[in-house]
Amino acid sequence: MPTNTDLVTDLPADFEVFGQAVATSMADLLGGTSGQILAKNSNTDMDFVWIANDQGDITGITATSPLTGGGTSGAITVGIQSASTSQAGAVQLSDSTSTTSSVLAATPTAVKSSYDLAAAAIPKSTVTTTGDVIYATGSSAVTRLGIGTAGQVLTVNGGATAPSWATPASGGGMTLLQTVTLTGASVTTSSIAGTYKELRLYVRNFKPSSGDNGFNVRVNTDTATNYITVAGFTTTANQAPNATSWRFSAGQNDTASSISQIDIIIPDYANTVTGKMSYGYGMTNNYTTSTNYNMRGWMNWYNQTAAITSLTFLAESGNLGSGSVLVYGVS
Repeated sequence: MPTNTDLVTDLPADFEVFGQAVATSMADLLGGTSGQILAKNSNTDMDFVWIANDQGDITGITATSPLTGGGTSGAITVGIQSASTSQAGAVQLSDSTSTTSSVLAATPTAVKSSYDLAAAAIPKSTVTTTGDVIYATGSSAVTRLGIGTAGQVLTVNGGATAPSWATPASGGGMTLLQTVTLTGASVTTSSIAGTYKELRLYVRNFKPSSGDNGFNVRVNTDTATNYITVAGFTTTANQAPNATSWRFSAGQNDTASSISQIDIIIPDYANTVTGKMSYGYGMTNNYTTSTNYNMRGWMNWYNQTAAITSLTFLAESGNLGSGSVLVYGVS
């Protein structure tokens, strides 16, 4: 038995002096060197060794964007910031194909839905010219109808299977060219196209600035004595042009309550072979007795061959008081 001063070097062997067996696996393990750590050498019982510390020490965590948190002591947490258009970070996924969010990311489901919508859309290449029309040729097909020519109208073909452009039947169609407000000394409507068969004028509620005046019209701003006016369709023989405008009413009342309507027709106004004829009908309040009406027909002649491209409206004398003229082209 060792004494308290003896060095025990082999514990199992030293204690065998008592005659008792000691497991040899309980071997001694002397101390290691500074900085070493204890590690398992094998799966055998009590088989440990001293090794160099290769695990390292964590002394702190520095988090940079998009990570958050970090620190050098205590319980350290680390997170990740949400992504946006101005910073990187965690992104939430979305299946939506209609969201306007700038912080959600599309999933393959959303991309596929968008692709399907785009694939079903009408491609821009279907039309090539300004004014083209697209129409259906079946439940899932479309085609292009090119723009027509000037004056054509959109109609349906003879087989009633598709739209088509066609030239409208001649005659009867009226196109409003201009609406003129009657005010001042005179008003001129210019740039009248020569593509119609005749002109039709509707004069509504003409009033002169002073009473007992009629509604007059000049052609192409011509102020010479190239006009003949006959009231009431009376026969006038051997009459030379003696007026500076056409006349379509007489004795018009200028009071606020008076009313009038005049209908004027100018046929074949664009020809350059003959002079120009016009005729019309007028209903106006009488100047002396405003509750009475003057109803007359007028026929006029202009002895120049130039096509009519403008009309000037004026009172027989003085200024225009009020009213309007609707200028139509008749096909």
